Amino acid sequence: MNLENKKQIAILLMAVALGLVAAVFATNYVERTIQEEAKSREEAFKQKYVAKVQQDMDTLREEIKRLEEQQKTLALKGPSVSGKEAEAQQRRTESKSSLALRTPGGRRAYTVMIDSLSAVGGMVNPGDFVDIIAHMNLADFVKGGTEKVSSVVFQNIQILAVGVNLQAPNDGYERQQQARALTLTFALTPEEASLMSFLQQHGQMQLLLRAPDETEVEVLETASWGGLADYMFEKQGTELQIPRTRAVIETIKTQEQEEVKPFIQIFQGGQLQ
Repeated sequence: MNLENKKQIAILLMAVALGLVAAVFATNYVERTIQEEAKSREEAFKQKYVAKVQQDMDTLREEIKRLEEQQKTLALKGPSVSGKEAEAQQRRTESKSSLALRTPGGRRAYTVMIDSLSAVGGMVNPGDFVDIIAHMNLADFVKGGTEKVSSVVFQNIQILAVGVNLQAPNDGYERQQQARALTLTFALTPEEASLMSFLQQHGQMQLLLRAPDETEVEVLETASWGGLADYMFEKQGTELQIPRTRAVIETIKTQEQEEVKPFIQIFQGGQLQ
């Protein structure tokens, strides 16, 4: 092998060695670049996540501060405002397992049986508040017999239980709507309980469901033909011919006057003898 060939082989080996070195450096560079890019993305994600958490915490602190200020404002307004809101909130959230604990102070648990249709179609739950209409047969002393009268006798009455359920059932109203009658337990004052017992003996009941925030008690008239005629004339401009009651004509009795008999009076000296 001559000198020229040896030089070429040496140059070739040197070129291969330099190529390997360059490949190693290129590989290291690419790996380092990928690692730095991944690290950069990870840092960006962490910063974004931390910023989001910080923003949520700031929002939560502002909400807590707003609620505290609202509570202070309600406390300054007095019980007339905060009491009504607290009562409405209590109606929505009250959940107790004992009937005695659910019965408010000064009230009594009183159970009645009512047909499903009269109980708002069975769509009532424990905790609801209702008005109660009474349909009663009153004696008609003019025409004889009885006359049916309807009137709201109780307002803002709480339902403590439907059957044996102290809370709304999981199956909703389906079972109550299928039942022909419901057993309802009301929270009544002792006087209301006594009147309710009388009503059960002499009439029928129908329920009116109230909204949770509806707590007002109104003065209402007894429903009659006259009241219906006045309502239709005022609201619809329609005159309703109502049944007329028969007038009662009685003979006026007078006391018989005593018969005046003739008599003679004698006076002497200006004095009656």
